[in-house]
Amino acid sequence: MPLLEYESLHSLPIMAATGNKDLYAKLDSLYQTIDSLTPTSTPKELTAFGAFFSPHCIAYLTSMREHEAPSVGPQATISSLRELLKIQHVVERRILSRAISPDGLTCFVEMKNKLHVLGQTLDPLYETAVVVFDEEGLVRELKQYCCRSHVVQIVQEKTGEGPYKDLPIPKGREEVREGCCS
Repeated sequence: MPLLEYESLHSLPIMAATGNKDLYAKLDSLYQTIDSLTPTSTPKELTAFGAFFSPHCIAYLTSMREHEAPSVGPQATISSLRELLKIQHVVERRILSRAISPDGLTCFVEMKNKLHVLGQTLDPLYETAVVVFDEEGLVRELKQYCCRSHVVQIVQEKTGEGPYKDLPIPKGREEVREGCCS
């Protein structure tokens, strides 16, 4: 069965019957909300982010390296995002490709993002996400897959903490002269 834009109504859940455009719209709305958040976002703005998640959701917002300690539930997911925003936020999200599984509930997204990490720009940061929705259209599971070594290196340079002391500056990184992190 092909994954891209699979549109068969035979034995698929309700979500699939509403069409891939609805699922993509939900995902786009989630990412627009995430991308609008900064370290100074209000509790109301963070609560709006949490409203996308089901009561028993499981989220890996940073990467799958945190497989032993995901965020469980909307409040834990909000707390994880709040901590992540202290270090980084997406300045520009570029979706390279996306697909929906035959069950109509799982979306796969390949991205090339531009991040601000503690006042520095990291571009590109390639990332893949797998987002599973429930029948009500809420996020049941969110998994981020990416190599965070470049982010860790920047954090180490700024804070003195981390495992990448004597490595060269990674490709794609530049100093921010003006920006929201400065």
